[in-house]
Amino acid sequence: MDINERINSLIQSKNFTKREFAKRLRDLEPKLKSTGETPTEKTIYKYLDGSNAIKIELIPYIAEALQITEQELFTYDKKSRKKYFENLMRNISTDELEILRERFNLVAYENSSVKEPTNNYNENDELKKEIIELLPYAPKPLLENLKIKLKELKEFNKTI
Repeated sequence: MDINERINSLIQSKNFTKREFAKRLRDLEPKLKSTGETPTEKTIYKYLDGSNAIKIELIPYIAEALQITEQELFTYDKKSRKKYFENLMRNISTDELEILRERFNLVAYENSSVKEPTNNYNENDELKKEIIELLPYAPKPLLENLKIKLKELKEFNKTI
């Protein structure tokens, strides 16, 4: 997939029209190195249809106009996204880890407990036993949601 095709796909997935995208991009006032000017709407349409090559200096502005990261312009398959996420996790900041905790509704763990999931019963033995005993009373949607969240946590722990 060429970059212009990827951008068009993202425009469509965001429910933008090409005109809305062009306006968003122009509102950011990117300057082309060759002319020092902001690209015209007509030039942006040429980028989108593949007639003109997209200038590298426009990439950050295009990403901002689409409300995505620059990396998302180039990572659209599962393998690329996984590699990007693994690289991101190698140097994760406290703030970024907090965002992930909020996304997965995690309690505040110490870094060591996040990196090494507990597979054996320890101080949480009673809590685990109590949860297991109560599971037969849980409705199916709750169990399905719990299963999804636990799988997400398992994958999250593998990447750290």
